Amino acid sequence: MSRFRGRFDYSVDDKGRLAMPAKFRKALNPEASETFVIVRGPNNCLQAYPEDTWNIFEENFEKRASTPQTVRLRRALYDTLSDSKLDGQGRISLTPEQCSLAHLATKVILIGQGSFIEIWDPEIYTAFLDQGESFDDAFYQSVADTQKT
Repeated sequence: MSRFRGRFDYSVDDKGRLAMPAKFRKALNPEASETFVIVRGPNNCLQAYPEDTWNIFEENFEKRASTPQTVRLRRALYDTLSDSKLDGQGRISLTPEQCSLAHLATKVILIGQGSFIEIWDPEIYTAFLDQGESFDDAFYQSVADTQKT
C-alpha cells in the first residue's frame, strides 16, 4: 500500500493541473498505474487515492447496505470523482467542479494522510485547524482511545 506523509505547498495552474511532489510519486505502488482517483472530501477538501487503494475502498463500499445515508454518500462521491493519470511532468488534473467544491484558486496545500492525500485551499485549511479542540486535546484523546482497544 502507498504511504503518503508530510505537507507540501503547491499551486494549481489555470487548466486545473497540480504537480504531485516527487516524494508522493515515489510512494505510489506500481499497481496504482500512476493514477489517482480524486474525490470530494470532508471539510471542503479533496482526497486523492492511488487507484489500487481506491479499488479496495470501492469494493468495500459497494458491500454496504443501501441506506439513505449510504446512497447519499455514494452519489456525492461519484458525482465528483475523476481518474487522473500522472502526466509526463508528474501532474494530476482536477476538474473545474472539484476546484469549485474545494474553493481552490491557485495556491494549495497537499497533506499526506497515509493511504491518501488531502488537497486543501490554504485559508480553509488554516481555519479548519483553528476551530474546535486544540491539538493537545485531540492528541491525548486519540491516545486514550487507542489504549481502550
